[in-house]
Amino acid sequence: MHTVLGWFCFLVLSATAGLHVYWGLGGLWPADNAAALSRTVIGTHSGVMPPAGVTLVVAALIFAAGSFAFARGVLAWDSLILLRVPLAGLALIFLLRGAVSYMPGPFSRAAEPFAHLNAVYFSPLILALGVAFAALALSPRS
Repeated sequence: MHTVLGWFCFLVLSATAGLHVYWGLGGLWPADNAAALSRTVIGTHSGVMPPAGVTLVVAALIFAAGSFAFARGVLAWDSLILLRVPLAGLALIFLLRGAVSYMPGPFSRAAEPFAHLNAVYFSPLILALGVAFAALALSPRS
């Protein structure tokens, strides 16, 4: 089971990191312009994308998160301090980010189409990642 969870987290987060690199380098998919991209993937009403450097740092952090899952799940490394504690922290971050989307607050005021995409696709996937990270952090390797 660890192997499946490791691959799941790694592949999903690597693809997500790749999208962030693409956007950081000026890519616009799945939109036609920066304002539409901002409303679609961030939910901002201003229509302004973050600076490229910020987007590339986010991409690196997302890839690093997936790498922790890969090391624990696929490579079968088992270190409390180097893997399990960071994985537990990532589980908490992903679970909070996924859950907060369904509560009143910033996400409830997000621009469309992000608000819909977040409720139907992004947040459930993020919650699934949080559960996978928690399982990798807390369960013994079988």
